[in-house]
Amino acid sequence: MAGKLKEPRVITDHNREPVCILPAGFYFDDARWDRIWERYEEKGESLTHEDLRTLFPDEPALVPRKV
Repeated sequence: MAGKLKEPRVITDHNREPVCILPAGFYFDDARWDRIWERYEEKGESLTHEDLRTLFPDEPALVPRKV
């Protein structure tokens, strides 16, 4: 399941509640999966783009695009 996402992906919990939305180009692997779930459980609600940027500060897919 590891690799760069070709399109955005919505991660949901067992109740189909959103955990987060990962953007296209995000590198996804088991270690990142675990970090996302740990943060989700700590926060108790869906993760925002800013939460993801805090977790993965060097992820190019999370850098805001200049218009």
